[in-house]
Amino acid sequence: MYRNILSMIGCQLALCLTLAAQSPDQHFQQITKAFRDPNSKTIMIAAHRGAHLEDPENSLTAFRKAIQLGIDFIELDVRCTKDGVLVLMHDRTVDRTTNGTGPVDQFTFEEIRKLRLKHNGKVTEEIVPTLEEALTLAKGKIMVDLDIKVATCVQTIMETVQRTKTENQCLFFVAQIEHVQFVKNNNPAFMVLMRTGSAGQVDGVFAAVKPEAIHIDPSHNTSATTGTIKSNGARAWINALGDVDREVVGGNVGALEKLLSNGANIIQTDQPALLKAYLVSKNLYY
Repeated sequence: MYRNILSMIGCQLALCLTLAAQSPDQHFQQITKAFRDPNSKTIMIAAHRGAHLEDPENSLTAFRKAIQLGIDFIELDVRCTKDGVLVLMHDRTVDRTTNGTGPVDQFTFEEIRKLRLKHNGKVTEEIVPTLEEALTLAKGKIMVDLDIKVATCVQTIMETVQRTKTENQCLFFVAQIEHVQFVKNNNPAFMVLMRTGSAGQVDGVFAAVKPEAIHIDPSHNTSATTGTIKSNGARAWINALGDVDREVVGGNVGALEKLLSNGANIIQTDQPALLKAYLVSKNLYY
């Protein structure tokens, strides 16, 4: 177990040296080129709520660390305050992740900015960021998965993406086909990620809209499903969150092999550094 972990850490150190030799522009070009080619051998990595092992989830610091690691995507969660400001918060309430209590949409922006984010239950000095702050930080450096928690926020989110000129690096992740169609009809340059619950739903999605990525679940993680996705010009997204991530931390990298064996080529994880080191060791990364 420890030998595997030490080997992966060594790979990560070498990777950091390689990344340091690249300019941010060069690395971002690598990311966007790979994303546009679903048949590329490159398995892309999404840092779930940023690289948040040492810092609060959905914080600017966690996003900076993902950028420093050279990860492909940050995933972030978007909600609206009472006065219509887009802020980053996974839960419906601020209770778990801040020193406050109550629903996000019952706070004004001024009120929510007085709160401080928590990490592992301890209050930090980190504030609740806005979507615009996160996109400004990410611009030209990393792709962004916009996990939209409230459908009524979609219009404002689109306006924010356009204002920050980050259309080429944002994926709109919304729940319903009609919301995906609304995004695409508003601006065909917008990119979307659609989640499916079965292989049959994958065909239905492509009949209705052309997403840039499809989020699949273990129930339909098959070579036939990923083949359909790739043949339609999209990438196949799957989560390592939970059991797979825990197995990797415990030294069982075989859990990743099983996850990837059917051709999924974007992996969302809470362990981006370990996943990246593993992919490099398998020649599945840049």
